[in-house]
This record gives sequence, structure tokens and C-alpha cells, in this order.
Amino acid sequence: MSTGQATYGSTVNSATADITGELFSLPAGAVGMAAGLEHREVRGYDRPGQFEQSGYSTDLAGNATTGRYTVKEFYAELQIPVLKSMPFAELLSFNLASRYSDYSNFGNTTNSKASFMWKPIKDVLLRGTYAEGFRAPTVGDTFGGGSQSYDNYLDACDMVNGDASINPTTRANCIAGGVPANFRQVNQTGAFVSSGGGQTPTPFNTGAGNANLTPETAKTRTIGLVYNPSFLPGLNVGLDWFNIKIDNRITGVSAGYVVERCYVYGETGFCDAIKRDPVTGQIVNLSRGNANLGQMETEGIDLNLGYRLPRTAYGQFGVRSDTTYVDTFRTRSAEEWTNYAGEYYYNRVKSNVSLDWSMGNWSATWTARYYSGTKTRCWSNTAALVAECSNPQASVSWGTGYNKAGSLTYNDVSVGYALPWKGKLMIGANNIFDKKPQIIYNTASNFGGNSSGSAVNPDMPVDRFIYVRYNQAF
Repeated sequence: MSTGQATYGSTVNSATADITGELFSLPAGAVGMAAGLEHREVRGYDRPGQFEQSGYSTDLAGNATTGRYTVKEFYAELQIPVLKSMPFAELLSFNLASRYSDYSNFGNTTNSKASFMWKPIKDVLLRGTYAEGFRAPTVGDTFGGGSQSYDNYLDACDMVNGDASINPTTRANCIAGGVPANFRQVNQTGAFVSSGGGQTPTPFNTGAGNANLTPETAKTRTIGLVYNPSFLPGLNVGLDWFNIKIDNRITGVSAGYVVERCYVYGETGFCDAIKRDPVTGQIVNLSRGNANLGQMETEGIDLNLGYRLPRTAYGQFGVRSDTTYVDTFRTRSAEEWTNYAGEYYYNRVKSNVSLDWSMGNWSATWTARYYSGTKTRCWSNTAALVAECSNPQASVSWGTGYNKAGSLTYNDVSVGYALPWKGKLMIGANNIFDKKPQIIYNTASNFGGNSSGSAVNPDMPVDRFIYVRYNQAF
């Protein structure tokens, strides 16, 4: 018996200097300015105990992570009011901003933003934004020590089920890499794997840092309007289109991806991460971590509605609705785009509708949270004669066949009372009817195979949650 030991920590040292003020005046108002400098040093470490690193514990062995980087930044921002209280320009203003960042571990980057607000008439506001962004690799991304992992994958060099069985180029690459001409991949029990792959009998190394990572970069575009009709006080309508695209995406790669890039696509940099047994050809070690892989893009519409009814003898009521429709949520690494909108956890429509009430010190809210139906992998359990596959012939991102998971609605309620000393007591329940979440089969084979993994949507509650909350203002 051994007591596990580990030490971890992080430190951020920063120095900043900021200046704000007004540069000059325009007919619509003063031009505002903000600028600043910042210097940051980020250090972090995560060191498992020696016994945990050895691999002799019941946990998978993990290596130490230790790293640091520094960054120097400069930013500037302008708020420019152009027009005000004029025909077809009740308001017109622009916001411009830019930030320069110089990182010690990958270099420099400049990211800028431009946005506008325009009210052609008092009841209508038009707005839009174009923004550049980036996400720098973390200490773990760059300096991670990695840990053991028993991966499920299909070796592309398997001469019966792998790509080598149908692709002469892959077969030639495998043989040139020392793989026997009659090679068959085996799993932990020593049996040949099927076309679905199998679990490696020896541990691989996953999560290792990649010193060659560069930042993710992003472009965000939005345009929309807000409508507050003067003939109906209390009504507010907002409609916005959004498009967000991420390039150079930092993501973890799978064992199958590493093998595929080496032998199918001939990318020798991935071959360096693979070690095979010189006699059997079995992969006995493979190192995989994070890499800059491809792109991600999402596009959709946000609709916001609100109406505060006139006060009555029974209190004041209000209705709020926030709805998002996702038309596209897609990724690609090196080949074609794959759109996941409407599949797995990626509901096309999510909507919150709330009814508010207040009277004196009392207040209450009832909220209904709606999630549209999704397409999930088919699943079957031959022994129990249970199958879930509503559309076995339909095409989806993972191939053919899906099971339709219906929409779900959860209800939350809360009641609050404002106390004389600026305190507020609130009692509530989320998922008050205790609706159970859906099971999503996300790693199963197609209809007719057994599920190898399932999960629930992380956005959905797993049971009823009752709470009491007290807030005190000063």
C-alpha cells in the first residue's frame, strides 16, 4: 500500500500601466481613448510522486510538467461618436481596438477589432462587429510531460482491415517502415482486431507537450438589430447573426490519427512518434499530444425577446426569451469539412423562456429550458434484444445510420424576498420535475454493433437541484 503524492502550482507575475482620457470633441461627443502596457510571466508545474511516475501504481504512470513563458503586450482603443440627433442618424459611433502581444515561446501576434452602432431612427439600433482573436498555448500544451494511455485504434498497416489492405501506397509505406507483409494487429488478448480496431496491449504516451505549437487564431463577425417600438413600451426585440471561425486549432490527436498521417499520407514527422516491434511489427509505443490541426467554424442566429407588462394590482409581469439557432458547427483537420450541427450534443436550437413576477418585496421566476432533438449513433445489445436506430439508412457525419433523440424541456422555479437591510433570500429548484437526461451513444459502431461508450449531454441536468441562497448588498 502506498500513499499517493503529487505537487502542483502556478504563478503569474504581471506589471501593467494604463492611461485613459478624451482626445478631442466631435459634434456628437468626445473621442475617448484607452491604452496600456503589460508584462506577464507565467510559471507552472505538476509533479506526480516517484511511485506514480514509475507505473507500478494502479493508476497509469504520469510524467512531470514544468514550464514558463513571458509575454509583453501593448493595446490601444478608440471610442468615436460620429453623429447624434440628426435625420437618419439618431446615433452613429465606432469602436476601434488593437493589441500587440510578444510571447517568448512562439513569437508575436497583433489582433484588432472594429464595431459600430447606428440608430437611423429612435426605435431601431443596428450593430456589427469584426474581431480578430487568438489563444496562446498553455504551459501544459507546450511543456506537458504526458501520461500512459491504452488506446483504441485501427492500425493502417493491418493487411486485412487497415488501409494497407486496399491502398497500395499505404502498403508500400508500411513495408518500407519495417512492417511485415502479412501483418495483423492484435489486441490485449492477443486476438486479431476487427475493422473497428482494438485496444493496444502496451501503454502509449498521451498528453505530451509540443514545443512547436503556435496560437489558435480566430475571426468573429456579427451583425444585428435591436427594436424598441415606441408605440409599445416595454417590448424589446434583438436579432443577431454570428460567424466564428478558428484556424490553427490546438487539439489533442488520437493514436489512429498519428498512424494514418504517417503511413497513409506519408508525413514522416508523425512516423517519429511510432515505435514498432522489429519482429512482429506491432506498435509497442506511440507518443501523441496536442497539435495545430485544421479549423473550426460555427454560424447561427440569436433571437432575444422581452416584454415588461404594465403594473397591475396583482404585481408586475414580464416575459423573456433567449433563443439560439446553430446552422453550422463544423471542423476539419486536413480533408473535407464535417458538420456536427444537430448531432451528438450539438442541438440546433436552444431556448430559455422565462416568466417574471414582482410585487413589493416579493419576486418569482419560472424558466423553461428547451433543447431540440439530435441525431446520435445507433446502438444495439444483441444479448438483451434491445436496439435503438430510428433511421438506419440515413447519412450522417460518422457514416450511415442514426437514432433520433427527441427534444427536451427542463423547468426551473425560484421565489425571492427582499429584506429591509439590503439582503435578499431566494429559494428555488432547477429541473423541478426531475426530468432525466438522454443517453448519447458517442463511440459506438453502426447499427448491429455493441456500444463502446455513452454519455449524457453536459449542458443538461442529471437530477432535481434544490437550493437556498442569500445575497447581501452593501
